[in-house]
Amino acid sequence: MAQYKIAVVNSSSFGQVFKEHWKQIEEIGEVKRFMLPTDIDGKSLAKELNGYNIIIASVTPMFNKEFFDNKDETLLISRHGIGFNNVDIKAAKEHGTKVAIVPQLVERDSVAENELANLMTLVRRTVQSAERERDDRYEDRAEFMGNELSGKTFGVIGCGNIGSRVAELFSVFGGPILVNDPDPKAPAGWLKSHNVERVDLDTLLEKADYISLNASLNDGNYHLIDAKKIAKMKKGVYLCNNARGALIDETALLDGIKSGKVAGYAADAVEVEPVRATSPLLQNDRVLLTPHTSAYTYECLHGMGEKCVSDVKNIVANKPLVRELTSTLA
Repeated sequence: MAQYKIAVVNSSSFGQVFKEHWKQIEEIGEVKRFMLPTDIDGKSLAKELNGYNIIIASVTPMFNKEFFDNKDETLLISRHGIGFNNVDIKAAKEHGTKVAIVPQLVERDSVAENELANLMTLVRRTVQSAERERDDRYEDRAEFMGNELSGKTFGVIGCGNIGSRVAELFSVFGGPILVNDPDPKAPAGWLKSHNVERVDLDTLLEKADYISLNASLNDGNYHLIDAKKIAKMKKGVYLCNNARGALIDETALLDGIKSGKVAGYAADAVEVEPVRATSPLLQNDRVLLTPHTSAYTYECLHGMGEKCVSDVKNIVANKPLVRELTSTLA
């Protein structure tokens, strides 16, 4: 029987909450958890993981061409999540490494619900007012004015798996819902049944009171929301982002908050992670950041763990992988 060594890289959750997942892969081979710098270079990453032929990977670090060019045999990278921006799929295939991700439906509800929770927390200033109450300063309560969501106009940029669910959740507030996506993945009839209108990006920016970023990150939409786009928005707009931090120019965002154009920003992802206390984003009380925890529900983590375990079992048994990205390349 082949010898398998399994590396769990930068995931602080796999096998922690659902310990049975760790035990199941221990039955297959030696398992070790690695917590590595998020910006580690490919050559150093390959050296750290030398000898490990199966990898369960978090959203960091970058498994780039340099990694694959310097790595010994790697049979599988199983992403503990739905995104794959940190894996060079072409280089992986060239080196005989299969790459698989979690099916999108596993994370759909958890991520969308977290986005709404973060947005409402920001808009109603829940954290600040609760902290003031904890400090025995009840009399400060008039400082924490917020806004209603009912009847407002909502914009969703990116209407795929999660963006479509965010739009569905927004529909409870009874206002117009505008979506912008060149290729929406919503099922036939979905737009009409949820009272959603497809519009161009400028129209969405000009009309929406609340804007949710849910697009995938690619070469064409890096800093999709920049100073020019913010200038097109309504004064007092709120933004939320549970997709990828690099969809927004964070410097332009902070300038927008300072000018009063942007009322607030709630995000579960930033361009460079992890965020440290010195970050200007964390110095601004109109910004609410969570540390990439939108998938951290028991239901979602269980589904993600189950998928990674099945990937490991299938690669060992030489069976097909579900959601294998490398199989889609010519």
